Amino acid sequence: MNDLEFGRPWLLLGLLLAPLAFSAWVLGVRRAGRKMHAISRGRPVRPPYLSAVLFAGAAILAVLAAALPQWGTTQSRLPRNGADLVIVLDISRSMDARDVQPSRLEAAKAALVQTLTRLGGDRVGLVVFAGTSRLRFPLTTDLAAATQVISSLETGSIIVDGGTNATLGLDVAAAAFEEGRIGGRAVLLITDGDDLGGDPAASAERFRQTGIDLLVLGVGTAEGGRVPVIDPKTFRPGDKLDANGQPIVSRLNETFLRALAAAAGGRYLGSDPSTAPGAVAGRVQALKSAQVDERSTTIPVERLQWFAAGALALLLLGSVVEWLGHRGRQLGLAVTGLLALLLLAGCATDAYSANEAGRDALRRGDTELAIEKFIEAQAGKPDDAQISLNLAAAYHAAGRYDEAMLAARRVSGSPASGDRAKAFASIGHHAFATAQLDVSLDAFHRSLLEDPTDETTRRDYEVVRRLLTPEEEKQPADGQPDASATPGTASDGGQGSGGPPQTPRATAPPGQSGPAGAGTPQPGTAPSRDSASVDRQLRDIDAQVARLVKEGGETPTAAQALEILRLLAERARIAAQRDGETSNNPRDY
Repeated sequence: MNDLEFGRPWLLLGLLLAPLAFSAWVLGVRRAGRKMHAISRGRPVRPPYLSAVLFAGAAILAVLAAALPQWGTTQSRLPRNGADLVIVLDISRSMDARDVQPSRLEAAKAALVQTLTRLGGDRVGLVVFAGTSRLRFPLTTDLAAATQVISSLETGSIIVDGGTNATLGLDVAAAAFEEGRIGGRAVLLITDGDDLGGDPAASAERFRQTGIDLLVLGVGTAEGGRVPVIDPKTFRPGDKLDANGQPIVSRLNETFLRALAAAAGGRYLGSDPSTAPGAVAGRVQALKSAQVDERSTTIPVERLQWFAAGALALLLLGSVVEWLGHRGRQLGLAVTGLLALLLLAGCATDAYSANEAGRDALRRGDTELAIEKFIEAQAGKPDDAQISLNLAAAYHAAGRYDEAMLAARRVSGSPASGDRAKAFASIGHHAFATAQLDVSLDAFHRSLLEDPTDETTRRDYEVVRRLLTPEEEKQPADGQPDASATPGTASDGGQGSGGPPQTPRATAPPGQSGPAGAGTPQPGTAPSRDSASVDRQLRDIDAQVARLVKEGGETPTAAQALEILRLLAERARIAAQRDGETSNNPRDY
């Protein structure tokens, strides 16, 4: 009965009265017996101790029944007033700019964490983007796990490719909602407004047509900030350089963000992240009241009938024993034992049964049934680390790696060091399966910090570390392969012990974004286009955008906003073509 809880725990104070009353009765009976013996000098009558114990047990069970004992859970379909919010977060390099302290990305993450604390009964999903886009986790009501994932995000090209393309992020977000659901849907886009590709006008029109509510939050300042980078060879910090070798200054592009929100029929929230939590929560609340559906919920099962029935049975049994006297003692003991066995049988937890059913299904390869059973068990025992790890394993077996990481992260904050070690090792395998090698390496490292004696995790750590080691570092000075760096031993050990399979990742040489010689201008080669003509085209586009912005003000019409987006997309295309002819990859930010 380790799941036992009470709906009215304050009534348990009444349990103190039963032993006090029984003790007072025993003292009274003994005193009366001594007085009778002093008067009659006869053999004292044996007090009815068994019936008294039965009456005391009935009183205890009655108090427990009144306190509403609960264990186990059941699924119920209840109406839900809620909304679905998909967050689209820019993690391109420009989000490391420090014109907003401590950085644009850190300010955005802090605003998101505060936003999630204001939501209740709503589902949240996360999409991250830079040059490409990725669904980090699907819609979920586990806001604690969602907060952990958001807090761990960093910029870079491991999760997504370099560059910035907000359109891809919006398209992935629109596809994250359940098919056939209308209303109650919102997307929160957080970016500095750098958009170097895609067709934002078409994406905005799709949002308007599908009725998805778009909220746009800008992060950055008009003055802008330099884009910090780390030199891959010297590992020293520096600034991202443009085609002319000058530091790139990334500025908040409010023109683009206002136009995007207006074209989609949404709302621009401004450029102050601290105001976002209230604005987003207010909008989600409005969507929640407008959208009503049903959801499956887990509710505790009240077991008061077991205790009430036991109290009644003991009361009747005590009366029978008292009436029968000596002949009823053996009967009373037998019936009392039977009642105790029935109560213990009724205390078997549903969570334990569901967990065992899930393990059996996973051994048979029925991953969907295993996931269903582990979720049922987790609802009954949400703090059980092993059930959460079992659920993560089932998700992994089903190929649902992002959900597996969410399940494992629930255990990463466990007070038990052993549970934390298992959780981080689990996260490492899930991240490896999705080619997030840096996340996998960090997870295995943290697992070893919790349990340095785990040789299996140590081998897995070495496998991932070797995959992340640049090729030139694996070669000694004489150019011959280093036998000690061959991953054969680590691979054999890792795979043999359940570690991730060693699948080498194809990497291009440093400084080269594709096959050797492909698209890389040779020294002394002149650009194929007239730079003066390109600059003139860009100035003409800027003039048209400025005119539309002046006409529309802070709230342009949908037509004006779409035209602004088309002009900005054309500008980005021309600028990208120009930069591609004069530098290897200056727009990787």
